[in-house]
Amino acid sequence: MKPTIFLLACAMTLVSCSNKAEISVFNNSEVDRTNEMVEICLCRLQKMDPQKLVILDSEKQPVPVQLLYKGESKPQSLLFPVTLKAGQKKVFTVKTGTPETITSKTFVRFVPERKDDIAWENDRIGFRVYGPALAAEYPSNGVDVWYKRTPELVVDKWYKNDIAGKASYHEDHGEGLDCYKVGHTLGAGAIAPIAHDSLFVFDHFDRYKILDNGPLRSSFLLYYDNVHFGTHRLKAEIMVTLDAGSNLNEAIVNFTGDTTQFNVAAGLCLHDTVQTIYGDAEKGFIGYAENLYSQTKTPVASGRGYTGVIFMTRLSAVKQVSGHIVGICPYNEGEPFRYYFGAGWSKFGFPKDQDWFMYLANKRKALMAPLDIRIYR
Repeated sequence: MKPTIFLLACAMTLVSCSNKAEISVFNNSEVDRTNEMVEICLCRLQKMDPQKLVILDSEKQPVPVQLLYKGESKPQSLLFPVTLKAGQKKVFTVKTGTPETITSKTFVRFVPERKDDIAWENDRIGFRVYGPALAAEYPSNGVDVWYKRTPELVVDKWYKNDIAGKASYHEDHGEGLDCYKVGHTLGAGAIAPIAHDSLFVFDHFDRYKILDNGPLRSSFLLYYDNVHFGTHRLKAEIMVTLDAGSNLNEAIVNFTGDTTQFNVAAGLCLHDTVQTIYGDAEKGFIGYAENLYSQTKTPVASGRGYTGVIFMTRLSAVKQVSGHIVGICPYNEGEPFRYYFGAGWSKFGFPKDQDWFMYLANKRKALMAPLDIRIYR
């Protein structure tokens, strides 16, 4: 028995020191997953140089990868996309090599030349929130939408052309437009405390920190130092993450302050337009569809715009309040609250209202059944 034990020990040593690993990814859900991101902690790939990691699919073809820094000086995780049918499993190989350069599909930037916006986008949709320079005009934490119909990244170009007077991003010049109105509302999926049907929308963010900036995922932190909630004063920290290929952002929210338990509401501003409103506490999401018009002297019809919010915790209620449809959840101070918000357009992937609502329903099903990921060294 001793030689056998010795050989087994040697084999285990070789595997643990190997510069190669296999990752099994199983979709144990009833919905297909298309380019869903898989994140692997680099602690699971020790003794492999993060800067040289390459992932191959079952046909030995390279898969796009991104190192996630999460605001740190050293990489923390490895990210790559997978596409799986319901009930399907795929196995990927990780090894050291020369990573391919890939085109960025996500982007985030602080925009001081446009009154302190934080703007971010991917190959599907764009968003922004307002900063301190817009305090007098738009005191809101509401989310603005940039409707896109191109997979190209457009944030820098749209800002540059608009500021130069070359082309307004409130008009569609072939790539999309900003025709969404926020004001002092939650816009397209922001969050706020709520009590007795009073919604306490924040003011602008005070500080920010970009954690990662593409090519497959962009994420950042927003800090709100003065959240007024009746007689209470709170602070909020919100981490927003947008992956390539997704119309939805992940938001992780932490409130701290002088009250320990209260209700929060994430929701969608209801505009004065032809609209369809969907909300279901049991199904865990709310959605909104409306006619869009360019923000020009003579408004131009611009298809149907869609917004939505998906909740990961059980909803206390879905209701219309203060010009919004919101989902309401109990909250305990200091605990992370995770939800998803986003938008879509009839001119880029969602021809009918029902396409958007089905997208939200399937996304929630997928989120409630995370991919089964296993690593073998």
